[in-house]
Amino acid sequence: MEDVAREASVSRALVSLVMRDSPKVSAAKRSAVLKAAAQLGYSPNRLASRLASHRTRTLGVLLLDLHNPVFADIYDGIARRASGSGNQLMVAVGSADTRIEADAISSFVDLRVDGLLLAGYTGSPEDLRRLIRGTPTVVITRKVQADGVESVLADDVKGAETAVEHLYALGHRRIAHLSRPERIEYPGRWRGYLNVMARHRLEPVVLPGEMTWQGGRQTMSDYLATGYPVPTGIFTHNDLAALGVIEALSERGLRVPEDVSVVGYDNTELAQSPLVGMTSVDHNSGLLGEISAGLLLDRLAGHNHPSQLVPEPTLIVRRTTAAAPGVKQGSLPAP
Repeated sequence: MEDVAREASVSRALVSLVMRDSPKVSAAKRSAVLKAAAQLGYSPNRLASRLASHRTRTLGVLLLDLHNPVFADIYDGIARRASGSGNQLMVAVGSADTRIEADAISSFVDLRVDGLLLAGYTGSPEDLRRLIRGTPTVVITRKVQADGVESVLADDVKGAETAVEHLYALGHRRIAHLSRPERIEYPGRWRGYLNVMARHRLEPVVLPGEMTWQGGRQTMSDYLATGYPVPTGIFTHNDLAALGVIEALSERGLRVPEDVSVVGYDNTELAQSPLVGMTSVDHNSGLLGEISAGLLLDRLAGHNHPSQLVPEPTLIVRRTTAAAPGVKQGSLPAP
């Protein structure tokens, strides 16, 4: 800035005003400063100026899995809400490995982001409290009780109940649930499944597995290899696992939905594809991102809100579900 001031024959303070787009500078002086800056190849150090004001105008966004389209949907919602706010988004990829996740959060805090948006946090509340070191934080899709942390999530219990009740209404009585790994703290969909199975006095079949296409395929293949009765209805933790389940069933010569009905969760573009046509629970992932970003921006502006639930999940019925084998569609009672 001193070099620019010398070249333009103005004060360093006036260069600072020009770089901050102050209206207090005449057109002639502004032109002289900008010309000198261009000749010298000068650009302002925005990070330094932000640190001087104790704000970096940067939000850290942690996404659990880039292979799962639901996190792209959440990010789109965050980006829509943050647009025009003057804040930049810094993105990192998390992991079901809590050490990798912790390293990413620590890096954000070390870089002095103003706030954190964590989509798919898998660690403990105690670890998160230690990692964020007072940084305002919003956890998306999970309720986390920790100082300085707010949560935005859908009612996964209700969403799961809706999915399993759909299968029951179609005449299915052997209904299995491909759940998340037991180490992952996302029990809502599992609880919703168990609620409906208990309500109708059905025997639950819970199959924990990784929340990926490969995980769904492997978990279903392993179950089919046991020789246990094949479920006629399967509710999965997410759409990716559902796709893996459909592939494993196909490899064993089982048809979807003629032999087995499959319901996913998240209503991602994968489920919506005409080639897949997957019945899935829509928990408004884009809206989750929007509400979360708004909550964080309000908090940074000094306005606090309680943790929030987004509108109730809805079931989108497509062609991967049908009446249970041996049950005529017209003979089913109205749901």
